[in-house]
Amino acid sequence: MMFSKQKQSNPVLDAIHKSQAVIEFTPDGIIESANQNFLNAMGYSHDEILGKHHSLFVDSDYKSSSDYKRFWHDLRSGVFSTGVYKRLAKGGKEIWLSATYSPVADKNGHIYKVIKLASDITSDKLASAYNSGQLSALHRSLAVIEFDPQGHVLNANDNFLNTMGYELDHIKGKHHEMFVEPDYAKTVEYKAFWDNLRNGQFMSDVFKRVGRDGKEVWIQACYNPIYDMNGRLFRVVKYATDVTQDKLRSAYFRSQIDAIGKSQAVIEFNLDGTIVDANENFLSTVGHDLNDIVGQHHVMFVENDYSSTDEYKDFWTSLRAGKYSVGEFKRIGKGGKEVYIQASYNPIFDMNGRPYKVIKYASDITHQVELRNIAADKSLETSANIQTVAGAAEEMLASVKEIAQNMMRSQTSISGIVAQNEEANHLVSELQNNTKSMEDIVALIRDISEQVNLLALNATIEAARAGDAGKGFAVVAGEVKSLANQTAAATDRISNEINNIQTIVSKVVISSEAISGGTASVSESIDTIAAAIEEQEAVTGEISQKMQVIARGVQDLDEIIQKVSSS
Repeated sequence: MMFSKQKQSNPVLDAIHKSQAVIEFTPDGIIESANQNFLNAMGYSHDEILGKHHSLFVDSDYKSSSDYKRFWHDLRSGVFSTGVYKRLAKGGKEIWLSATYSPVADKNGHIYKVIKLASDITSDKLASAYNSGQLSALHRSLAVIEFDPQGHVLNANDNFLNTMGYELDHIKGKHHEMFVEPDYAKTVEYKAFWDNLRNGQFMSDVFKRVGRDGKEVWIQACYNPIYDMNGRLFRVVKYATDVTQDKLRSAYFRSQIDAIGKSQAVIEFNLDGTIVDANENFLSTVGHDLNDIVGQHHVMFVENDYSSTDEYKDFWTSLRAGKYSVGEFKRIGKGGKEVYIQASYNPIFDMNGRPYKVIKYASDITHQVELRNIAADKSLETSANIQTVAGAAEEMLASVKEIAQNMMRSQTSISGIVAQNEEANHLVSELQNNTKSMEDIVALIRDISEQVNLLALNATIEAARAGDAGKGFAVVAGEVKSLANQTAAATDRISNEINNIQTIVSKVVISSEAISGGTASVSESIDTIAAAIEEQEAVTGEISQKMQVIARGVQDLDEIIQKVSSS
């Protein structure tokens, strides 16, 4: 049962019960009673815990452990236990109690109960754990060093020591000035730095510090004055992050930006297109002073007709949405001067990834555009000339083909003449052979005629000897002689004609040979000319093809130049 009023009649006990959570156990840990403070802390009613064992308030692992058994053994032996204990309230809720377990002995010294006086410190424990966790997290992630109010090193964690390249023994007891440049340590500014910290001023900034062997270190740090329970400053704790690489990277980016600013025209806008700043390159490109354009809208650089278009509105809507734009743009400078730029409009994002400004980097390409327009005009002119040459090449190819066809026909005709002349030479050769045969026959006839003439002479002589009897024979002999003489005369004429024929045939042979030689020479020449014309036809055809390709290339180039010029 709960504590009775009689049991709480002692004013001291009454005060304890009002301020403390009190529970009583048998020496074996069985609950005998508990006050309302305890029941409220644990979330139970008195009936729910009466007669139950103390293990109701601990987790199962601890309940079965040797530590828990020893805990109750010591209490039964009369050993007090004081400390901070983790216990489980109703429903398994974790609470922390600052408690004293007091064994109570009877007159004979035997332990007959254990009284526990406790205070619920769960909130304090959680706060302490939270603070401890925070400090642990800070020490895991940050470089931490502690100083006394005069600036001497008291302690430092591994992160700080690794950052600066020291062991703790190298810096403990040394003054903070070992981490700054010697010239800076002598300045009024450095003295004021520590005076402000001693006066309780919090200091936060990016600081340049010097590590071991003169190593340059940049840290993002805060110096925090810490006070004791009496409000007196007793130390300064610095939490720092090594930002050396970030600093170097920032310097690298800054130098890149400076380099870009030297070579490029740069202008900055708010997201609504209002001009914030511009460098000298941009101002000289458009011919304005900075005061002329700051606070003005980008629209001042575009043509009036373009500024009212949906395209221009979409241009800025896209930039505000974080989309960059790159291209060649026509812009209007001071006095209506036309300026062409190759530019990129770049949305710049804040730490949350939201666009907050637009920076344009540009190069003045006005001169190049003018040259390109000139090139476009020249390209058109060249294209027309190439088309004319290509047409002439086509006509020349057609003419060469026609000549080639005529030469082929001539070559065929000459080949026919050569063949006929060879046939004529063959016939003349046969005629020469026939006239030689005729000469042999004429010679035979002449020989026979001479023999007949001789026989006729002999017959005449014999007829004269015969007298009258030989008169008839003499007449016949005379006729034979006359016939023989006529035959001889005819033979002479035939021989003369044959000689004339042979003379003519010889001349024909000579002429035929001359004709054959001339025809062969002409045929050779025609073959050479035909081959040359064939080669010329091939070359002319190739020239024509090349001219067509060039014409198409020039036409394509002209179209590209026209597109680039128009864009």
